[in-house]
Amino acid sequence: MNIPTNSSSIRHQAWGLMCNRQTFSCKEIAQVLNIKTNKIVGFTRTLIRKRAIEVIDKRNKYQGTLYRVCIERQALQLHTPMVPKRKERRVKKGTRSQQIWNTIRIHRAFSVELLQTTTNASLSLINNYLWHLEQSGFIRKKGRFLNQSGYSCVKYMLIKDLGRLYPTTQKQGMWDQNSQAFYPFKEPSDE
Repeated sequence: MNIPTNSSSIRHQAWGLMCNRQTFSCKEIAQVLNIKTNKIVGFTRTLIRKRAIEVIDKRNKYQGTLYRVCIERQALQLHTPMVPKRKERRVKKGTRSQQIWNTIRIHRAFSVELLQTTTNASLSLINNYLWHLEQSGFIRKKGRFLNQSGYSCVKYMLIKDLGRLYPTTQKQGMWDQNSQAFYPFKEPSDE
């Protein structure tokens, strides 16, 4: 079973079948190509407008209309449609990390609870991102405080503001998208 891949190859195959037959219907061509009849119906309308085929007999709707080719096979130019070039879309990666970074930059002193309420990020993402920021030296723990529920929470403080774009996490540190610089994790003896 040969399944055509795109509309251009379908048209070329359909036109070849039409030229090889004395008469044909859309249903017959669609069955041979193993596609839906509506794809051939639109193509036959285009061929009628170009005067490449003509209607011979209008039968009932179940048998379909009979057509005949009027011109030589080579006389009809079936242009291959140009594939429009897509614009390079910038893929937004880590938008939740960007939300976390924006909140950190705005508040300067923050807690995990604050980040949870102001961003769409999960608790595990927040903790992981804060760990990376702390290991790279961008934030540090300021101390503990009691939140409204009476639980002890860690308060963090922003030490180094890198700019608008969030630093991305890497295996051995963080990458600053603003200055295009890598910040490795601090060694435990650096503290």
